[in-house]
Amino acid sequence: MTTSYSNAIDEINAAFWQDWNSAKTSSVVGYVPDIRWQNVEEPSTPDGSKFWGRVSTQTVFEEQSTLSTCEGAPGQKRYTSSGLVFVQIFCPKSNAQANEFGKKLAEVARNSFRGKSTPGKVWFRNARINELPPEDLFYRFNVVAEFEYDELG
Repeated sequence: MTTSYSNAIDEINAAFWQDWNSAKTSSVVGYVPDIRWQNVEEPSTPDGSKFWGRVSTQTVFEEQSTLSTCEGAPGQKRYTSSGLVFVQIFCPKSNAQANEFGKKLAEVARNSFRGKSTPGKVWFRNARINELPPEDLFYRFNVVAEFEYDELG
């Protein structure tokens, strides 16, 4: 099965949001932490006393994976796109349990991709949690997952 770039990005975001916008996160911190999305401008900065996250994707490469005769139509080619999805989690230093809660939120984000695929056949692998040095107001975790999908062109 194949998909398009725009559908793949929508499905990647939906795979994450399904788990994040649930009891899985609210049971950790008492609310669903706000998420900022790539290329969506927000009118205000995040509340420094709350947990929040940012989701972004980066295409790493696209390569032709079949010849035109393999797809049954003249000129039809299959391309395989691979990339990374990032979930940055910000944990307020003002919360005494920020590091503990941040680890649990990172697990929710990682598990939204780990060993899964979407209906449009975006495949995820190597989902992992990376601890980052703290900022002035926040402890930080990055969740990184590799993705791949096929597109006809």
